[in-house]
Amino acid sequence: MLKVRNVDPLQAIQWFKQGWQVFMSNPANWALMGLLFGIIVLVSSMLPFIGGVVLNLLVPILTAGMLQAVKNAQAGTPVEITDVFGMFKDEPKRNQLLIVGALMLGGGLVAAVLSTLFIGSAIQVDELTGLPSFNLGLSALLFMFVVVIFLGMLFTFAPALVIFKGMSAIDAVKGSLQGTLANVLPFVVFVLFYAALAFVASIPFMLGFLVLIPVMMGAVYAAYKDIFG
Repeated sequence: MLKVRNVDPLQAIQWFKQGWQVFMSNPANWALMGLLFGIIVLVSSMLPFIGGVVLNLLVPILTAGMLQAVKNAQAGTPVEITDVFGMFKDEPKRNQLLIVGALMLGGGLVAAVLSTLFIGSAIQVDELTGLPSFNLGLSALLFMFVVVIFLGMLFTFAPALVIFKGMSAIDAVKGSLQGTLANVLPFVVFVLFYAALAFVASIPFMLGFLVLIPVMMGAVYAAYKDIFG
């Protein structure tokens, strides 16, 4: 049975501090890993017709590779740029991570449909330009925030639970939800803090993500250890 610990909401800030410490242990290689991760995500998202599918299937595998690299780094093992592809070699875990990706895709599609139904009335066509304009009220914004948080609760820790606990994809998603439901406030702080960092990282031509991606991986691993042990 999966054991879950409760943590203080402000512990979320410490997770990012630990992620920064991981990055600073080998900034050059971590930045290159962040660059590689970002390029793969960007290229996958630009593929016609199948971009969304490919992106969702790849992200859990790449995330798991970087999480394993974080664990190795904390154990004193040198970080290699190719560690991001590490989980492709482990067929059983890779297959479960692919299922996590498929579940992510399904969850995203359901969320998109619900969001369209809920905020569709807020989308109007400008009479002068003929372009859609958005008039989102507080309730619509709150709905979108809840959707983002819920999807994050389902999938943030699923890759870690697959590779570190040996769980199946479905059990890992359930476990991620279980852990975050027990720590809703820390998780919300975690998401909001990441959103603030992502805004800053996007200002200089998105270059800040070379740092933020590996820092985020280190933060997720720190959170995983605190919540799941």
